Amino acid sequence: DTLQYLMTSSQHTQDKFSILVPTYNERHNLPLICQLTVSALEKENINFEIVVIDDNSPDGTGDVAKNMQQIFGNERIVLLKRPSKLGLGSAYIAGLQKATGNF
Repeated sequence: DTLQYLMTSSQHTQDKFSILVPTYNERHNLPLICQLTVSALEKENINFEIVVIDDNSPDGTGDVAKNMQQIFGNERIVLLKRPSKLGLGSAYIAGLQKATGNF
């Protein structure tokens, strides 16, 4: 279990974890994902960022991600807006390129 590892690892305070969240039409799900992730990891003093990779969602997911940045901060929520629906695989590649964590 990843969360268990994070909670018991003696090195987790030195590491930064990048959580990649590719999105397309996820405006209703994104706030819950962000809230649960931030709550769980901050409680354990884990250094992390959530990288939201949005493929120009027509439902306004990008705007919701911007709101999440205002709530949780730009250092916690990193938004990568892409010009169109470019696919899941390339979203992960773009997210890894944007990520600043070492995990």
